[in-house]
Amino acid sequence: MTFDPAAHTVDDRRSRATTSAAEFAFQHVWRAISHGAIAPGSTVTEEGLAAGIFVSRTPLRDAIRRLETLGLLIREPSRGLRVAQLTMRDMLDLSATREALEALFAASAARRVAAGEVDLTRLRSIHERLRAVHAIGDADLALAVGIDFHEELRSLADNRPARLLHEQVLLAFERYRYLARQAPARPEGVLHEHTAILEALAAGDAEGAETRMRRHIAAGRALYAEVLSSLL
Repeated sequence: MTFDPAAHTVDDRRSRATTSAAEFAFQHVWRAISHGAIAPGSTVTEEGLAAGIFVSRTPLRDAIRRLETLGLLIREPSRGLRVAQLTMRDMLDLSATREALEALFAASAARRVAAGEVDLTRLRSIHERLRAVHAIGDADLALAVGIDFHEELRSLADNRPARLLHEQVLLAFERYRYLARQAPARPEGVLHEHTAILEALAAGDAEGAETRMRRHIAAGRALYAEVLSSLL
């Protein structure tokens, strides 16, 4: 698939108003890679990535370094930059790491609910938004609201070291999560799984919340593996 900078112009202009040039460049290129506008295995250049972004080379290079750290771009001597291939090993490793972190978040959040330190008002609101999105069948919006649920749970857990790790894992994992768009039945499964997690959280059941979160991430992993197998 060819990367068309013009296709991102409206969103990028809106983003640029509230972010630094380096963050803007990072989000622009990260989204293009994660959503397949720049295909896995493609060779890219700084000049090509800068097209349509209108930032100087310094912030673009900062963005490229972040993408290299995430493993999304690979620098090859004398050949420029290559977008990392999608691989089963990469997906499984990222998913296993995500599962461990999110199980920790779920258990921690449940304990904080039981202690009266936090409430689930915002998490319930996000869950209701997911229910509404599921009803209209918008796969892209369902993915966005789904990640809101997990990020709010991360916030409720209040574990800074784990949060920093989780943020990086989600950035690297997004292009695999995006594959879920090819499975129309998955949003309904996500809705039921989030409901079960929310019930355990509301009961202050740390063990139950952790177990249900692990099942949720494992169900997603099975789907990503199935879709990825058909692409490799």
